[in-house]
Amino acid sequence: MKVGLLWENKDAGLYSNADFKTLYRQIGHNNGNLAFVHAVKNQVDAEIIHFGWGASPDRINNEVDYLVIPCANQLGKQTNLANSARNLSKIKKPIVAIGLGAQSKSFDADVELSEGTRAWLDVLIENGQRHGIQNIYTRGPYTSDQIRKLTGAETVANGCPTHFINPRGDLGRRIQANWERHPLPQRIAVAGGHEAWANVREIEQQLISMMMDPQFPGVYIVQSMANMIKISRGLYDEIESEDLERLHRHTVPHYSLEQFKSWAQNYARSYYDVAAWMDELRRHDLLIGPRFHGAQLAIQAERMACTVTIDSRTEEMCRETGVPYLRAADLKEPLTRASLRKLIKFNGAQYDKHRASKCARYVSFLRGAGLTPAAYLVEIAAQRQADPVEASAELA
Repeated sequence: MKVGLLWENKDAGLYSNADFKTLYRQIGHNNGNLAFVHAVKNQVDAEIIHFGWGASPDRINNEVDYLVIPCANQLGKQTNLANSARNLSKIKKPIVAIGLGAQSKSFDADVELSEGTRAWLDVLIENGQRHGIQNIYTRGPYTSDQIRKLTGAETVANGCPTHFINPRGDLGRRIQANWERHPLPQRIAVAGGHEAWANVREIEQQLISMMMDPQFPGVYIVQSMANMIKISRGLYDEIESEDLERLHRHTVPHYSLEQFKSWAQNYARSYYDVAAWMDELRRHDLLIGPRFHGAQLAIQAERMACTVTIDSRTEEMCRETGVPYLRAADLKEPLTRASLRKLIKFNGAQYDKHRASKCARYVSFLRGAGLTPAAYLVEIAAQRQADPVEASAELA
């Protein structure tokens, strides 16, 4: 089987000296996108052919049997997917969307879609109905509920495919063993947020202080937006002065501007392939911050992680995949290594059971859509041991 993967490029290549605009386009304007794209392309057993976002529908129809879209939080007022909707409407082959998320401020609010994004969603649903398959796998119940409210269509709610990057069935127990090696976390990595996120700024500054331990220095890993990524590559001259000052105030406001630049050179990092990113995270005892995919990669690298959540999208993914999370609004007390140790709850055995159950559901989705799941997914799913009540409830 030949499966088309709708993503800008196969990989970033020899990116060490690449210009920023090229790199920024290749990662889809967020380094975290690399995580779920890597997951999807390794979880479908097929010949994978990459197509850029503007690929000709005729070429896709002629070259592949399926088109798979690794999805992010496309369902929100921040997107207008009219051009993509027009292209996808011309695709004759089955289209499968994996990891689709809806974004709003809270679970109590309904998502708002532009006309273009609503058209894109309608095209996906029509394609699945035409081919007689369930073709949308969402990041959780909130997203599926929103799609049902908007269109009446049913979708499979099961989390982000990054949940299954690591092929080991005992992942949770390995994380717990690493977490318990020391009474307190020593080397801490911070998943940096966005300089405009005032509701997490003081939290980040406390985390940064812990990260800058002289004996166990960590890293400040950025994913988005453009200016935040630029500081990780030393591109200070490409940032407007007022924007640079906002980044400065968000991270280390007690430093001078020049000292901030030196700080960024020492600590700020961004990654352009998943293997290098995960390899760095293995050096740390804990990754924490408001970025889900950074936390998920730490979990998949068998290290503890915790997402500081600020919206429904991030919390939904944590709930579905078992990534520990703390709501930013609840973090009123000073953060220390000791307080984080108490606040972060994780049971490795329960995580493994939950993950096996989720993987079984993912395998079922892929097969139902006509795709072949990777062999390691089947092995993880086989470790599921549902009790009779749980099993009968799912069959119903």
